[in-house]
Amino acid sequence: MSTKKIEEMIRTYPEKDRLPCAVAHYIAASLHVSPEEVGDVATAMKVKLCLCQLGLFGYGRKGMSSYKILGRPVEIAQEIVDRIRDTARDGVIPCKELWRIADETGIFRPEAGNAADSLGLKIIPCQLGAFKGK
Repeated sequence: MSTKKIEEMIRTYPEKDRLPCAVAHYIAASLHVSPEEVGDVATAMKVKLCLCQLGLFGYGRKGMSSYKILGRPVEIAQEIVDRIRDTARDGVIPCKELWRIADETGIFRPEAGNAADSLGLKIIPCQLGAFKGK
């Protein structure tokens, strides 16, 4: 698919310089493209991804504690925490795997993000391609 249609859909979002994670995933599903493709087009357009569904970024000004919503206490079943730990490899768990675990176990995605963060896991790669080269 050409990037033109992705660009058109990104431009329909009311905030011209920001694109929430959920909207980017909606665009990807609507156009039958990968979320990373939408993220790459947004980045090329200098549109910042925000409101990460796992709570990693985009909730305030960068560098401020409110930028992410990780680090908040959450209570989830130990078997889910164990599953997150067991899914990780070398201290890393992909965003897509946390989504899958959250969706299969019925917890909220930010709860999965917080659980992974509390385990000291790095959450990469992002499905939208955030954190490339970091």
